[in-house]
Amino acid sequence: MKINYQNINLNLKNILISVKLIFKNKSPIRIFHNIFLNNIYINNKILDLGSGNHSSYLNFIKKNNVDIFFSDKNFNEDKNFIQVDLEKNINIKDLSFDNILLFNVLEHIQNYQNLINEIYRILKNGGKLELFVPFMHKFHKDPNDYFRPTHEYLQKIFINSGFKDIEINIVGPGPFAVISEILHQYFKFRVIKLLFFFIFILLNKIIKIFSKDYYTFYAGLHCTCKK
Repeated sequence: MKINYQNINLNLKNILISVKLIFKNKSPIRIFHNIFLNNIYINNKILDLGSGNHSSYLNFIKKNNVDIFFSDKNFNEDKNFIQVDLEKNINIKDLSFDNILLFNVLEHIQNYQNLINEIYRILKNGGKLELFVPFMHKFHKDPNDYFRPTHEYLQKIFINSGFKDIEINIVGPGPFAVISEILHQYFKFRVIKLLFFFIFILLNKIIKIFSKDYYTFYAGLHCTCKK
């Protein structure tokens, strides 16, 4: 397993993205992840699991010649929509997709090992799973909320399904990145949210210099698993 630590770089591009997302009322964990997604590349036939048909994060991922299928439990008449129950076996043929996205979904699935097994089955050989799961995050039912896996536990889940090439990215590391996520909802005005977001990011950079446990705090995990 390869582990990377994705500290937010306050360059002009990332500052503009952060400002735009905060004024769209997105939380810090979404900001950290969307900025990271600029490093992710997908192509060909894509399955976005558990997304419904509203995946704003697709605006940040690099794409080439993609045919994207969306999925969820509730029926949708879109021609590229597949109705699935992620707690059960997925009614999709083996080796069907080049890339599968599973963002902010796994924590809501009780039968999560079976879901990762199914993803491995329907991925083409050489295909990859892109997964994001929150870690330091509030309880949020959708319709249920079951667990917060660490990077070590996610590795076990992926290996048990057959994945061998696993890269895990720690997204939003550091205590003040986590604090920004926790306190964000309590600031009522978006200008105030914006101000405190950047204050916390700067404090995070300062504490990183002398903190011995900086990387034991993190907002979420993005995993890339190749079949």
